[in-house]
Amino acid sequence: MILNGKHCVVTGGSSGIGRAIVQRFAHEGARVTFSYLTKRESAESLVRTLGNTQAYQMNVQDRSQVDAFLNTCVARHGHIDVLVNNAGINRPADFCDQSDAEWIEVLDVNLVGPFRVLQIAIPLLSEKASVINIGSLSGQYGGPRTPSYAASKAGVMALTHCAARFLAPRGIRVNCLSPGVVANEFTAATMSESVKTIVEQLLLLKRPAEPEEIAAAAVFLASDESQYLTAQTLGVNGGAWV
Repeated sequence: MILNGKHCVVTGGSSGIGRAIVQRFAHEGARVTFSYLTKRESAESLVRTLGNTQAYQMNVQDRSQVDAFLNTCVARHGHIDVLVNNAGINRPADFCDQSDAEWIEVLDVNLVGPFRVLQIAIPLLSEKASVINIGSLSGQYGGPRTPSYAASKAGVMALTHCAARFLAPRGIRVNCLSPGVVANEFTAATMSESVKTIVEQLLLLKRPAEPEEIAAAAVFLASDESQYLTAQTLGVNGGAWV
């Protein structure tokens, strides 16, 4: 129960990595509030299963919705001890085929979204809170068919550095968790089997991560066990960089 008593807020918590993080945080004793955009049934089933967990519909592209969501979280549970910026999208396309609209949409959700959430959350964070931004190996490697996604996730790492500097005087830590290939519906929808096979051969462990393995790293960053880590990008990628 390493997160016992902490109030954790997760954006995009109804599926994929976000869902695994919500589950693991709850199992570690946290009170968890998470957002979803369209998957209401999935979110409600998670709440019924876990208990001590609430879900609210929220679009990170809408500042008024973000403000209402975070203030509802605080009204129910008091300050926020852990904030996970997980909500994200991808619009795969070759570099020359990516449209302006796709580029703008992906960056607005994946990069401006975490900025909005964190900016509004700052006065609501407890002293020595932990902020975890979800990045991606694509942001470090440069996804060949995901230029907007790769650029947005590289930006998330820079946003992490800026926020860590700004919040350090309050003892608030800001880190980036950077998954590699993950076995979930998001990867299945955005990466062909042939590309996934090629990518997996570049990994030392020769397999994709399970969402629960990413969630385990999130627990570490959320807990007091990582209290001297800030402004870091933690890669959970099966050895992609060795």
